[in-house]
Amino acid sequence: MLLRPLTALRHFVTALTLLIVVLLGVEIWLRSNAAPSALIVAGQAPLEDQSLLVPSAVYHHELRRLQQTSHVTESGGKPIEIRINSVGCRGEEIEMIAQVGVRRILLLGDDTICGTNVAESETVAAWLKKFFTQSTGEDVEVINAGVPGYCPLLASLKFQHDLSKLKPDIVILHVDMTDIADDCCYRSLTLQEGDHSVCSHPTLRMHPKPENPTIQLVRQSATASWLFAKTRQHGPELLSVSRASLAENQGFLWITDNPPDLRLQIDHALKPIRVIQDSVKQSGGQLLISTAPVLWQVVASERAPELSRRLGITGKTPFASTFPFELLQSFCEDAGIPFCDASPVFRRDKAEKLFSKSAPVLSKVGLALYAREIARSLVKLSSASRAPVE
Repeated sequence: MLLRPLTALRHFVTALTLLIVVLLGVEIWLRSNAAPSALIVAGQAPLEDQSLLVPSAVYHHELRRLQQTSHVTESGGKPIEIRINSVGCRGEEIEMIAQVGVRRILLLGDDTICGTNVAESETVAAWLKKFFTQSTGEDVEVINAGVPGYCPLLASLKFQHDLSKLKPDIVILHVDMTDIADDCCYRSLTLQEGDHSVCSHPTLRMHPKPENPTIQLVRQSATASWLFAKTRQHGPELLSVSRASLAENQGFLWITDNPPDLRLQIDHALKPIRVIQDSVKQSGGQLLISTAPVLWQVVASERAPELSRRLGITGKTPFASTFPFELLQSFCEDAGIPFCDASPVFRRDKAEKLFSKSAPVLSKVGLALYAREIARSLVKLSSASRAPVE
């Protein structure tokens, strides 16, 4: 009778030893073969863009300066060459002082402007330069200062602290339909320091508390990272915070046909535009606000079912509400800022070709169309500024 418990114990120890050996083997194999997981720098930016970003003590995050890399997008396909210059803008190096006779245009915004899903020649900046030059015959320099995950708050800080030294003649701020939610995420991190505000990235604020050795071991484990990645891939509804649970931080709540009362959030998100306006005037330039719709304001969600499910888009689409565009126009009229609303032409055109089905951004065709509308607004603005005052 005494041998049975000893036999059971021996079997248990043998099984436990084999399990440990197998886990160690898996850990060693994963460490030697698995690609390193991406560090999340900005939760509001696409996952595939995280490697392009670094934390900032002033404007939360920015593009990693002086980098040139082959960038793989979520939709796959051929890698895209991304080059970032010394001032954190996408494209070639920039002279601090613009050439004589060349009009300098600075583009601010998020993923739509940065265009990490397209080649440099297919960004809004590249198309804008082409269209504006064709229409006016002027020499123009267009600087792409878009950063994934940005909103007017971060764009304002970036311009005040860094880009105003470029002395642009025209600054164009793209207002995205996700900017209301983005502002909610960044505003709590914004502090007033003297005459300026800063939005310091959490990792730069203080030294973290010593972590429990067991938790640290799990975090560093390749096996745990692999299991988490697979669980996130196949069960996002369990591990990721859905937009339906974000309350006022929902990315696209204000574009729906029956939005909740988000007046306070919208007011907070748009206030930095007036700060940008003042900063642009002080640097001797003029501000233009532009916007374009997202897929669900123009096309039914069935056109991109996986993307719609992932972002929690529900209800009948396309949404019929024009509230966001009317609100932005009213805001710009009150502030005396020229406004370019590209939504009417997007609704008239072949809408299914204008949007990406894998990410909430414009397609190559959509980016070109958006740039054309901005160019038309700039031509009108230039004509108005040259008209004699009676």
